[in-house]
Amino acid sequence: MKWFWIFSCLPTFVIALDYEVRFIGLADQDALETVLETSQLVSMQHRPPASINGLRYRIASDIPLLIQALHAYAYYEAEITSRIEFIENSARVDLLINPGPQFSLRSYDVYSGDCKHLAYIAHCCPLSPEQLGLKLGSPALSSGIINAELNVLHELARCGHPLAYIDKRRVEVDMSDHSVKADSCVQEGPFATFGPITYFGIQDINPRFIQRKISWKEGCTYDTDLIQETQERLLKTELFSAVFISHGDTVDEHGNLPIKMRITEAKHKKIALGAFYATINGFGGNAVWTHRNIRGMGEILSIKAEYAQRSYAGNITYKKPDFLRFDQTYKALVDMAHENIHPYHALMFRFANYIERPEPPYTFFSAGLKVDHIVVTNSATNGSYTLIGLPLFGKYEKAENPLDPKEGYTFAYSVTPYQSLLHGDIHFAKQRFTGTCYIPLFPNKRVTLALRLQAGSIAGTKQKNVPMPKLFFGGSEDELRGYKYQTVSPLRGKRPLGGRSAIFTSVELRIRLMESFGIVPFADFGTVSLSAAPQFDEKWFKSVGLGLRYFGFFGPLRFDVGFPLNRRKGIDSSFQIYASVGQSF
Repeated sequence: MKWFWIFSCLPTFVIALDYEVRFIGLADQDALETVLETSQLVSMQHRPPASINGLRYRIASDIPLLIQALHAYAYYEAEITSRIEFIENSARVDLLINPGPQFSLRSYDVYSGDCKHLAYIAHCCPLSPEQLGLKLGSPALSSGIINAELNVLHELARCGHPLAYIDKRRVEVDMSDHSVKADSCVQEGPFATFGPITYFGIQDINPRFIQRKISWKEGCTYDTDLIQETQERLLKTELFSAVFISHGDTVDEHGNLPIKMRITEAKHKKIALGAFYATINGFGGNAVWTHRNIRGMGEILSIKAEYAQRSYAGNITYKKPDFLRFDQTYKALVDMAHENIHPYHALMFRFANYIERPEPPYTFFSAGLKVDHIVVTNSATNGSYTLIGLPLFGKYEKAENPLDPKEGYTFAYSVTPYQSLLHGDIHFAKQRFTGTCYIPLFPNKRVTLALRLQAGSIAGTKQKNVPMPKLFFGGSEDELRGYKYQTVSPLRGKRPLGGRSAIFTSVELRIRLMESFGIVPFADFGTVSLSAAPQFDEKWFKSVGLGLRYFGFFGPLRFDVGFPLNRRKGIDSSFQIYASVGQSF
């Protein structure tokens, strides 16, 4: 029995005929990849046949499957022959493919009902080939026809027919002129409106919060775009890790289609701890506690504390989404901060309220009311100030990817009128404009010219009545890189006075050398003046530098070194280093 068992295994383990496969003659890379995925000769290569006859049988079984795969790529005259060559103890199989001409799509029509009349659905877009993603005269790929049928169902679902289905498909191949005529027959089903919603998976979130995010009203025409918009609204809140919306299989007697919403809630509380080092403040750390679902209505409460060797700050922020109207946020905050920098020492308290509203797709507005109490010491202008302000802000952003924009532009404008609560005759307005532009220099967008202009003004009172932290200074990662932090302004000796107006410009050439690394040579220019209007004849400060970028999945890591070209003795170092996440602007 032992010898018989060993002998019976020999055909499998000892006499198996190893082989390799080559596909010759097919230049269409997409079709070739499909052929390789379809071929049993390839998929079963690790299980070689026991004999040459077994190999021939495998080849004969493979060729019809490969012909069918080539038909899917519109090669309807394709022919495949094979040959076998023996090399030492193995075989080489060559499949010689003659694909013939690739047939083109001559026409595509959509029929409805009895499949005798062209489909026409009221309130739906025309079901033309172009609308469905097909181009007549292009290769008649099976995948293109199938995608067109999916687009038919999508278009019908957008205009009240979510229960539609493809009933039949007809493909006619004309061998004489190498063309294909394709038709699909759709059963559009009943006209449907949005019916009642049943929720699944709700735990800590009030259903009323979800209802505010729903894009439709019960009884409205069913539209799959509104389904997608609702999913995006809910996921954007970060309260849900998954949102799945489906519908029933039948409509009721009123044409209403019941809706099912299955959600999975995300974690609503989080704690974040961090450590940092800055040349201005030294070593430090911060802690943030956030609850994103106060009272079950998606309201956010955040508490942040930060402490460093030369500064400390604290902040409590409350946000209420959909305040008075959809997508409008009410924000209230209380914060305090202590700054110990070269121009001044300041202890600042702020109580503020804001209403924030985006106007999709490009615009954002906010308006608020705030009270600032500021105590300034060790500066050119010491004092205690209590101000009430009305901050207004608007932004138009048409630039892709905020962390790494390569094309587009952005304009932002802010103005805040202030009134002193201690001195009724002191009032002023601070305004600031920022414009950025991103110009790709090559089609692959691996080299981008980035430009930024910033201009600011404080008008309405003398400079001595404006707290130092409200004045303009240059010298930071945003303005005039390379100069000592917040020191570029008119001086009294070596003491910065600040300014009531300023102009800053930046030019960067962002070069992506490799997928993960890039360099950014840059130049900054700026001037700060004591007058309320920017003065172009004042001294202009200039700096140049070089940055390195590492591109991770979260965005670019930035490391810049700036060199001041108008270095001031006893104030500026020979260079400054900046590091952060994202491009500088």
